[in-house]
Amino acid sequence: MNFMNWLNDLLPASFRGVPFQVSDTSAEFGRRNETHEYPFRDVPYTEDLGRSARKNKIDAFVIGDDHKEQAEKLVEAIEKEGAGTLMHPIFGELNVNITGTATVSNSVENGRMSVISFSFVEAGELIFPDSSIATDDVVDENADNVDQALLDAFEDFDLIDAPDFVLSNILDETVSILNDIADAYNAITPYVNDVIKILNGDLSPILGAGGSSIINSIKNVWQSATTFSNSVNDLVAKVKVFNGVLFIKSVLPSAIWSTDSKSTQKRKKNQNLINTAIRVTALTEASRIIASLPKQVEDKRKQAFAPVALESTKGKKENYFSRGDTLPNGNINNSQANITSSTISTSSTVEKSNTISFDDLLDIKDAINESFDKELSRTEHDGLYIALVKLKAAVNQDINARLIKIEKTIVYMPNDVLPDLVLAHYLYNNATRYDDISIRNNVLHPGFVPVKELRVPKP
Repeated sequence: MNFMNWLNDLLPASFRGVPFQVSDTSAEFGRRNETHEYPFRDVPYTEDLGRSARKNKIDAFVIGDDHKEQAEKLVEAIEKEGAGTLMHPIFGELNVNITGTATVSNSVENGRMSVISFSFVEAGELIFPDSSIATDDVVDENADNVDQALLDAFEDFDLIDAPDFVLSNILDETVSILNDIADAYNAITPYVNDVIKILNGDLSPILGAGGSSIINSIKNVWQSATTFSNSVNDLVAKVKVFNGVLFIKSVLPSAIWSTDSKSTQKRKKNQNLINTAIRVTALTEASRIIASLPKQVEDKRKQAFAPVALESTKGKKENYFSRGDTLPNGNINNSQANITSSTISTSSTVEKSNTISFDDLLDIKDAINESFDKELSRTEHDGLYIALVKLKAAVNQDINARLIKIEKTIVYMPNDVLPDLVLAHYLYNNATRYDDISIRNNVLHPGFVPVKELRVPKP
């Protein structure tokens, strides 16, 4: 057996394309550990600060009648600024920086040969903190600005010296509107209905107190819905309901005609302000919910294997009212936004529902933009109009930032009942992506994924 065969496995050494021979090489590597010793404490604590930079030393040589010229070329390569490519005889191609000084030596005993010794360290990467806009915070800030602009608009709210029949009419109409909203929410959560019942009992003094009292009372109605669940599916359902509020007929503004009596004009003006408060606060709450949706982060393990093609079934229809449908009370017109009618499950946790599909996010974007456009076409107060325009821009910026990171999904139906590991291996050639199937679709037993339409990331 020839013990010198290992020499044949060595790679030809070079630095920045300048070749040389190697007589000796050494390497330094390890961890950066810092041991902390504390007064009056016998046990120290060693903190691991990460991997140490890999350092190497090479004793190179060049030989031949032109050894001087070869040595000069290598010295020139070593003296160049910045990182360079080193072909190490053992470690292969490395991106390195020269450290310290290099030495060139010649001797009588080793004629026609120059020895060059130099040390180097891995170049690594120059990485700075990545700055980005906190789009969700921008949405919240602009939503607060809309609330303030709405409060400013209520400076025109005035029920002083209004006849009793005007007050009674406004009170009855507001109660009717709130009951319509409670009916729209009834399939989602009973909390809103309970809050509205309490609000209706105290409505007369609330209307008498004016602006901030009215706005805060309506916001309490919306916030009572947010206490029900925080899963992504529930949050998306609430956004649809909040959008739908803007299209309930009784919440729409009434036209004020010059032929109307003064009392009628006063009633319509004040009722329109109340209706505006209901619509705008629903819109700001929908915007806040969108900003609160969990942001998707890149899962690098999904890039570990090549994708596998598959055939998908047609998309499954969502269980909510589409445009042109009406609620049982008949209070939504033909241009209404989608209002969910499905019962929301409280068994799924945020972790199990911590994803939203690309298509669902696009649907939310279209619905919220339609709601903004409708409300902007109705807004007469300049400050409120400008605040709504800025909020719309902030919401779209937030959604677009999410769409860039989110993965597109398809609807897929398996042929047989199989474990999620097997389906993940079939779909993605990567069994570790089982959670994209079972957790995303709330499969009760991951060992038995049923034969039904599943929402999965596109391979």
